[in-house]
Amino acid sequence: MANKEGNPSPGAPQSRKRRLRVSAEMYTSNPSTDTSTSFNAKNTNNQPRKKSDLSCVVCCGSAHGYNFDAISCESCKAFFRRNALLNTERLKCRRDGCCEITLETRRRCKSCRLKKCFTVGMRKEWILTEEEKVNKKRRIEENRRLRLTNVDETLLSPNAISKERMDITEKQDLDLQTVVLNKNPAYPVKTAPIVRTNDFFDYVITAFNDGFKLNPTASYGWSYPLAKKITALYQILQTKNTTALRLISFFKRLSEFDTLNEMDKVNLVKNNLASIFFFHAALGYDPINDIYHEGILSNDTLLYGSDIREAHGNNIHVRCILIMRSLSSIVQMDSRIMQLTLVIFLFARRLSNTINIREPPLTNRQQVFEAQNIYVEQLWTFLERHFGIARTIRTFTTLISKCLLIDALFRDIQQDIHENLDLNHVPSIMRTLIDMS
Repeated sequence: MANKEGNPSPGAPQSRKRRLRVSAEMYTSNPSTDTSTSFNAKNTNNQPRKKSDLSCVVCCGSAHGYNFDAISCESCKAFFRRNALLNTERLKCRRDGCCEITLETRRRCKSCRLKKCFTVGMRKEWILTEEEKVNKKRRIEENRRLRLTNVDETLLSPNAISKERMDITEKQDLDLQTVVLNKNPAYPVKTAPIVRTNDFFDYVITAFNDGFKLNPTASYGWSYPLAKKITALYQILQTKNTTALRLISFFKRLSEFDTLNEMDKVNLVKNNLASIFFFHAALGYDPINDIYHEGILSNDTLLYGSDIREAHGNNIHVRCILIMRSLSSIVQMDSRIMQLTLVIFLFARRLSNTINIREPPLTNRQQVFEAQNIYVEQLWTFLERHFGIARTIRTFTTLISKCLLIDALFRDIQQDIHENLDLNHVPSIMRTLIDMS
């Protein structure tokens, strides 16, 4: 029993050790006791690992992430950077090259430690030279300064934008404009007739399926070594570039879109396509395995949740999972709901708040509004007839609320891409969507 001063009596057990032991047992024997998380205990394999859980593959010390394509601690990272590019013959082992490398012994034999670094997959070609470090730092600073300059230009003088940046933006817009307005593309586009009967859903589904039969041949490769994060970013952008071309092909088959003013078509696609990506992704999302099926063709690329985590980090990955699980529940009701939603959001006026305030207004806002209203009424009627008024309201509420979450998420993705990629290596359509804010 504790005395008056609050100290335990001599015979009392040490409560601190007891608490530590109980805490350890909780996390080892019953990992699912935390019910506040939104992830099911059965899906623990899909959860991102905590940094404190990582072990260096060289010395088994505490690691904090990938370095030179292997999970390693700061000590082994620095050791590899110092020694990997040097002549390895100058390092001699006193025990015939059979030293065990552990946290305690890693400093005893440089030869065996370096050999193990190569054995576990660390790559010396990913070590940046001093010139490459300077260039990388310069690009990051230029991107940061450019964003700050754009903010100042917007606040002080909306018209004070550099000619060079206008030329770049105009070229990117021209590429997007060509795709949207091209009347003689490599793939035939046949505008479907306007339908106002029970066949309306068939009309949309046919346009969707025809649009997603498009199999673009353009590819973007990179011959120089890339860090895993950079590789994942480029792969995601290339996949989304294909999705963008297919979505545009789908939209061009809709008579309501085809009859719009040409610049209204371009501006609607430019302003709304980035957000539409997320709603389209829900159509092919596997919430159990965290896999995205981007298209309907057998050879279409799969996008894994681990790719998103590698590219953007745990925070963005988890936010994507939560949004996708919510949207996929709507797809499970009926996939046609989401297909109509894609068109509804296409006709939205500034679906995203990330767009450039210098974007011109729509030429015929009334025509765009009426086109959107056609699809809203059709979707509402369908939901009310098949699922009842209460579920109809919940579905529309979910779709609208996810727009706000997607907008915030896309802003963070934009910033991540600007800070880590050279946009000159990004497909032009994706560059337009990323660089428009």
